[in-house]
Amino acid sequence: MVRDYELMYIVRPELDDEGLQAAVASVEQIVSAAGGSVVHTTNWGRRRLAYEVDHLRDGHYMLLHVRMDGARVVDLERALTIHETVFRHLLVLREAEAEAEPDGAAPDGDGEAARQTVVAALDDDGAEDEDEDDDVADVPAAVLIADEEET
Repeated sequence: MVRDYELMYIVRPELDDEGLQAAVASVEQIVSAAGGSVVHTTNWGRRRLAYEVDHLRDGHYMLLHVRMDGARVVDLERALTIHETVFRHLLVLREAEAEAEPDGAAPDGDGEAARQTVVAALDDDGAEDEDEDDDVADVPAAVLIADEEET
């Protein structure tokens, strides 16, 4: 079954622009060899890593929207694991993007479902107090965190 995936990979920082383009072309060729197609490529540029990986502190981040058969994902990941210029990668199933209403509003109106999810996550004691949920939802998260630290 053909599905959409997001492939994020990090290329070695010592590559110049030509080397980076060669690495990108190589990864796109690997995707094609695995039976997939690259729908869109986004270069996030050179960024600092959150922690040192293989004695590297920086890397060129690339994000690809890939369409391929789920059975071939293992082949793609195996090839990326042994790629000489890609030192980290992550392939995830791309979720269906929510279609916005013509007026720009979220599909569920004012985001009520998202607000309820946040309120449920903030409600530690599992109480079903309606008034408390409304009070918590109106307070910014930074204030809630500061209040918890003071107690």
